[in-house]
Amino acid sequence: MELWDSMEITGAVRKWHLAAHIPECFLKFSLNFVKGAGEVEGEILETLWSCMDEIAAMAQAMSVAHHQEVVDDHMNDSNWCKIIRIGKCLYYMCHPM
Repeated sequence: MELWDSMEITGAVRKWHLAAHIPECFLKFSLNFVKGAGEVEGEILETLWSCMDEIAAMAQAMSVAHHQEVVDDHMNDSNWCKIIRIGKCLYYMCHPM
């Protein structure tokens, strides 16, 4: 890979991973302090797949078809729970207590 002499590279840690680092890393590597860095949720897949750890050990011993069904069911349940939470949030926004 070739870099131009005028190119400046700034090291940073993505937001979702930064929480797992030591507190001193926040000031040094947070994208909040990198000039020109944008706010994009590009790590949503990682947050979705991290919940798959709950079934990973069990799914390893399954046949390919069974494994696919279990993964699909787990993700469908996750999506359903999010839909339900969105509905509750919208309800309480429209009908404050």
